[in-house]
Amino acid sequence: MKNYLVLFLLFNLITSRSLLGQPGHSAYGPIKVTFYYNLNWELTTPEKSFLRREAYFDLQEMVFEGIYQDFNKDNKLIAEGYYVQGTKRGIQTEHFADQSIKSTIEISDDDFIIWQLVNDKREFEIAKGTGKFTIPFYYFFDYYLKQGTLTGEFQNGKRAGTWIYYDSKKQKTDIEHYQKDGKLWSHTRFTKSDSIFLENKKEIILSINSINTDALTVDKESFASVSQYFEKQIIYPSSFQRNVSYPGGLKHLLRLLMEADVQEHNLALIKVKIDQHGQVIKTTMVRSVDPDTDERVLKAFELHQSRLVPAVKDGKPYPTTIYLPVSGGERWHKTLQEMPAEWFLNVNNFY
Repeated sequence: MKNYLVLFLLFNLITSRSLLGQPGHSAYGPIKVTFYYNLNWELTTPEKSFLRREAYFDLQEMVFEGIYQDFNKDNKLIAEGYYVQGTKRGIQTEHFADQSIKSTIEISDDDFIIWQLVNDKREFEIAKGTGKFTIPFYYFFDYYLKQGTLTGEFQNGKRAGTWIYYDSKKQKTDIEHYQKDGKLWSHTRFTKSDSIFLENKKEIILSINSINTDALTVDKESFASVSQYFEKQIIYPSSFQRNVSYPGGLKHLLRLLMEADVQEHNLALIKVKIDQHGQVIKTTMVRSVDPDTDERVLKAFELHQSRLVPAVKDGKPYPTTIYLPVSGGERWHKTLQEMPAEWFLNVNNFY
């Protein structure tokens, strides 16, 4: 087996311009697409939809990329904002039914700022980045999505004072204290029998809508898979080309497959035959680690295989075979960060 870490170092010598010239790589940018959703923000048919999103979407990586606008069934704008590589960034705005602004939130890599927040009584809780507020937030507990409540304060666009988090049972779970400059002073997490002091801010999910929209969750009563939704609802540009992909990109799938817990310096390789509808026809382990590891890798892939989308040539999906490398450890994680998706699809890099 070739040493993929050596190849990683060699590949870094290649400029991004030369990568665009490689066979199989498309420079096709995001296109404007309309998505239709049910009330749970699951992709559905236009006839069954209550919500729609007009957005720029990257059909290579299968993520939102650029401006989006959400509308209700009455064609009223309810939200708008911006995505960078599938993640909300910058100013995100929600609207009341009369189109007045309900909230304006700025999202960065590791934080958010509420610049304006108006409650259902049409009272300002935050104006110009200043004010005390209470909002719902979402978190996962035992693999289930739960809703909690957060009370906090902003001063001139910076976190201030005391922030208190409550779980779905209205039990206090975390308290944070902030300095005048907005920096975290202390974070205490409470358990049933103890308290824990942490160095970082609590991570939360602000919007439940984003969970389903960003994951491209489908209405199972209308579509069997993400691939089927795109096959029936999306028209690819006639010049569009793509290899097999996955919501969030192929590298996102490879990160998920790290759940198989392959030990560092080991590498499993699975051969996957996929039809033009994105359905997996056959899976074969072509580079084995050991029986137990192989079984974990195949089971991990089985959990995610229904969300694959097919390769596309000249705007039309077609059947193909790909090889997926699966490994683990820090170096593999770094390789996934640094290398382009095309590198992982080149089977010669792993023999």
